[in-house]
Amino acid sequence: MKKVIVTGANGFVGYWLVRELVNNNVQVIAVVRNEQTNVSKLKELGNNIQIVCCELSQIEDLTNLIAEGDYDAFYHLAWMSAGGTGRADYSIQLMNAKYSCDAVKVASKLGCKKILFAGTVTEKIAENILNLSGKAVNNIYGICKHSTHCLVDVECQKYGIDYVWMQFSNLYGPYSINGNIVGYTIKELLNNNVASFGPAQQIYDLLYIEDLVYAAYLLGEKATRHHTYYLGSGKLRILADYLKEIGNICGKPELIKIGARPDDGTRYENSWFDISLLIEDTGYEARVSFEDGVKRTIEWMKTTM
Repeated sequence: MKKVIVTGANGFVGYWLVRELVNNNVQVIAVVRNEQTNVSKLKELGNNIQIVCCELSQIEDLTNLIAEGDYDAFYHLAWMSAGGTGRADYSIQLMNAKYSCDAVKVASKLGCKKILFAGTVTEKIAENILNLSGKAVNNIYGICKHSTHCLVDVECQKYGIDYVWMQFSNLYGPYSINGNIVGYTIKELLNNNVASFGPAQQIYDLLYIEDLVYAAYLLGEKATRHHTYYLGSGKLRILADYLKEIGNICGKPELIKIGARPDDGTRYENSWFDISLLIEDTGYEARVSFEDGVKRTIEWMKTTM
């Protein structure tokens, strides 16, 4: 790839993806919300970045803000309320579906060869939501991601543009501000507080952010035979094992309290975390061990406390 567009470029995944792209000598048009957005970290990445301001609700204006050209990929990462209480707000989440469809039109008009979207493994829960007895309001996020996946599939066919739906799992690493499980655990331990969890016996896949964006880069770079790929570590573990390792790395295993909270009922299936298609089509292999990823995250979190 030589030139790409990235929306949500100042977010957790967006920043790390732009960094990965720049490190691979790719010119990036980084789209952020407005002129008040903090882009200092993006500017530190060098001169191979052009920053464009555009609200997600006005995403179609990108056709006037960005010159048409021979773009290799359009990474649409922007998504309102990807974390926090907004995940349960159907009005916000439904608008994200519209904006994603608008992004397909924009990518087509700008001459992009491929558009890539940020999905989630929780879509798998959404696919079976009508058959579940208990339905948490946070399922609205996964439901809208799944609906968006279906909609952009139709829209991409309509506009004749190739697309990739990247399903993310549980990410962690420096600059994450959405309170992921690794960040929560480390923060509690660094403050000498107990980190409490349910039984934590479900299968989990925790992926360091640098490995995630490496996989995303490869999916834009390589010819892809499929439209949907799960991006993960390839090494599944029981959640409790991950948590205990964090406790050991921090030197405070006694502060990890498994079973202190009720079971939230979340269940994942091993097949959801299959990265075989990703490996076959891109040659991807995770490069950062969980231990090293946690250590890097700890060092960053110490600078913020």
